[in-house]
Amino acid sequence: VVRLFTEYLATCGIHAHIPCVPKVRDDYIPYIFSDAEMSAIFLTADSAKRYTRDRKTTNSQVLMPIILRIMYGCGTRIGETLALTMGDVDLENGTLSLKKTKRSKERMVPMHPNLTKVLADYCMALKIISCPDRYLFENQENGKPISERRAQYLFDRLLNETEIELPGRQKHERGPCLHCLRHRFAIDSFIQAEQNRQCLDDAVPYLSIYLGHDSLEETQKYLKFSARS
Repeated sequence: VVRLFTEYLATCGIHAHIPCVPKVRDDYIPYIFSDAEMSAIFLTADSAKRYTRDRKTTNSQVLMPIILRIMYGCGTRIGETLALTMGDVDLENGTLSLKKTKRSKERMVPMHPNLTKVLADYCMALKIISCPDRYLFENQENGKPISERRAQYLFDRLLNETEIELPGRQKHERGPCLHCLRHRFAIDSFIQAEQNRQCLDDAVPYLSIYLGHDSLEETQKYLKFSARS
């Protein structure tokens, strides 16, 4: 809080000492979904009948398959994904405008043509294609986007159905969760760059911007997990 306040004072032209952020040991280990697990997750998510009795989010059988595809296909955070409105979607050019992001780092991300088509079908099915203010993943009870907690609950149900778990999880291990889809996206991006004979060091700056990271070091951490996969 103090650091942010002093940074604000600096933008106002007021001289203020900005304290350094102390270095801490980073031993966080994400859960990396395997190809088989990713296939099982999507197969289960596409089985709409599993969510037809969800009273709090009656259209969750339609929401979750698209939420998962955007997060896995674009490497977005769950908060960024749920905050998307129809006005943030450019189906003609196949891009998403992420405005409610971590540290307010707005960015535009391209989608794969297949994802763009799936998203277009989804928006047409929900009849929001011409409603720029409508949220893509809204709670039908109040018109607001479903909460991150609700999305994680629905994802946990998927994991239970697919029997994906991390027994004996340590304190520094996140375990299977929605954010792990972002890690899987980053790893697949590095793998694709390698297959295209691209230098990974050259790929890091592009991926860093795409993911909305503050620094290249933050993106380079994914290389460590890529080597383990």
